[in-house]
This record gives sequence, C-alpha cells and structure tokens, in this order.
Amino acid sequence: MENLTATLQGSHPDAVRIAPRDLLQNVLYPPINLFYRFLRQDGPGFNQALVEALELHKAYWTADEDREKDPTGAVALALLAVTCLAYDGDIPIQVDSDYLPKHLLERAWLGKFET
Repeated sequence: MENLTATLQGSHPDAVRIAPRDLLQNVLYPPINLFYRFLRQDGPGFNQALVEALELHKAYWTADEDREKDPTGAVALALLAVTCLAYDGDIPIQVDSDYLPKHLLERAWLGKFET
C-alpha cells in the first residue's frame, strides 16, 4: 500500500513536470486515483472519484476539434478497466456514462457471441 500511496502522490498533476498537464490531470492520473479507492474498498469515494474522472475525461477529449474527432476518447478504457475491477470486487457502481459502456462493465454480452 505504501508503494501505491507513493505512486498516487508522485503522479499528482502538481508533482509531475514531464507530461502535458492536461493529459496528466484529465487522463493519466484519474485511473490511479480510482485504483487507490478500489484497494481501500471505499465505495462512496470510488463513485465520487469516478464521476470526477469521467468529467475530466470528457473535458480532455472535447477540448478541441481534433480531439473530438479522435475515436480514442469514445470509451474511457483505463477508467473502464478499474471500474470492472471494482464491479467484480462488489463495489456498487452508481455512475452511468456513455464513456463506460454498461454492457462491457456488467458483461451483459458474455456468452452471446461465438469465440
């Protein structure tokens, strides 16, 4: 837990100088914060951090016309991955967003297609 705390503190946008601030603050830092909340089994904190992370994701990917056209921002993959961990870890997910496809989060399509 100490290493994760150090990572959380060291990756905070105020502490890092090597990445563009908007990328760090809006895209790279939020999944680390979510993972920290997940490990602490902080359901309310996780959901609040998820709301904030999704707002930051949207702000980043709609900041200019080029980003709006980039399909990379259509799904918040890192946030989805950590949210899937929380979902599997019995943290109730109380956030609904187009950036987190519900069918992927809840695995609603599992077994519906031949693989």
